[in-house]
Amino acid sequence: MFLVSVIIPVYNAAQFVKTAVASAVDLPEVGEVILIEDGSPDGALEICLQLADEYEKVSCYQHADGVNKGAGASRNLGIEKATCDFVAFLDADDWYLPHRFKKDKEVFSRYPSTDAAYSCTVLEEDLNNTATKRYGVRYDPKKKLKHPITLLEFYEWKLMNKKVLFNTDSITLRKEFLLKDKCFDTRLRLHQDSELWNRLMRRGDFQAAEWEKPVAVVRRHESNRITHRSPTSTMKMLAVMMDNIGFENLEKYERQYLFEHFLRNESKQYKSHWKRRLDYYLNRFVNRLWLDKFLKSKMKQYGLD
Repeated sequence: MFLVSVIIPVYNAAQFVKTAVASAVDLPEVGEVILIEDGSPDGALEICLQLADEYEKVSCYQHADGVNKGAGASRNLGIEKATCDFVAFLDADDWYLPHRFKKDKEVFSRYPSTDAAYSCTVLEEDLNNTATKRYGVRYDPKKKLKHPITLLEFYEWKLMNKKVLFNTDSITLRKEFLLKDKCFDTRLRLHQDSELWNRLMRRGDFQAAEWEKPVAVVRRHESNRITHRSPTSTMKMLAVMMDNIGFENLEKYERQYLFEHFLRNESKQYKSHWKRRLDYYLNRFVNRLWLDKFLKSKMKQYGLD
């Protein structure tokens, strides 16, 4: 039976979490909704407890002593508590659309080797725009590629072509696959989802599910975690990714990808477009022959050597 544990980390989302829960709890594929209240200062705990009382499928947990540990640690706790064979995530300020898991169920049934099914989402302000503003996959990439492709080849294609296939609201994973490796890295307060998806795509069978109709809506507001992202937070994520994979295990194309992304983020210190380009290409020329040394220096910079 295809049943999903939906994990919702809750921090400063008291005004939104009821909508998130309501969008998930009655979906036939949802076996349970797990709220992880992450030490919110806005009274979210009381609302989460009310939701747990109201809905049989909903449960609420906190970290020890009610401390704030961040989205990654909260999702990890949710995975630990999950009882269904499949796991999905929903940010407390976003919501699912009614067909969220319909194509996922079909994919996991049709392709038994599938480890993860992913779909597209849409931003709230573009909800009624049916053509242009979707986030993520717009077609099945494996059908566009001209030949059978291995897991690592698909990962390479995604990485080197800078493809954004999904976000955290629109991926469903087998729990047993997720638990074979470290889950969300708690050293990261930001980008911990992107870092995990890259690691998982190195070894997992990811299949496109719904690319015609968005399955979730991403709400934009001033308290979004995404507004706190920066070149520094991105570079820390890249360093942690290297550490988790193991430097010696990195493929040649991964090293090239990491090298270029460090340089691009470093160049963002300049406001001028032309200064950024000059900085990027100059440093690329200077460091290309010592690429491994450059990458190891970045790991050291973030205390990961």
